[in-house]
Amino acid sequence: MNTEKQQTESDTQEQRAIDRRRPNWLTVYGAMFLNRRRDARRDGDHIDNYTDWYGHLPLFATVTIILLCFADAFLTTVLISKGAVELNILMDWLIQRDIHMFAIVKMAVTGTALIILVIHLNFRVFYKKYIAVRYVLYAMVPVYSLLIYHELNMLANI
Repeated sequence: MNTEKQQTESDTQEQRAIDRRRPNWLTVYGAMFLNRRRDARRDGDHIDNYTDWYGHLPLFATVTIILLCFADAFLTTVLISKGAVELNILMDWLIQRDIHMFAIVKMAVTGTALIILVIHLNFRVFYKKYIAVRYVLYAMVPVYSLLIYHELNMLANI
């Protein structure tokens, strides 16, 4: 009788261990919203630190930059087909060779740069570390928007 009870407890523990390893929506919710490090662990570590939670504004900026990058690639191909010239030497070479490779490289370079910027969001860069990386990321949105505006203006004038 005692061995049956031990066997049942052992089976129950094994089932719990298997259930814990199985992903579910509670796991996703916990990974996204619970117990994530949002700030530095110590008081003096608020600059140049890594966190697990970046917030909504960096996510919005990153998604916006990716969408603007897609728009830039599309508008560049349209402008090139209408007779415009690409000023970036590498991108011009890629456009001349293979338009699909141009789009892949453009997205890959932008995506990689964004990943690096987001990972280092709480760091400071440039001369004597005056500028936070987060502001570099946020500044890319209006700069990229101006580029799209310029390309749309060029397209309207053709």
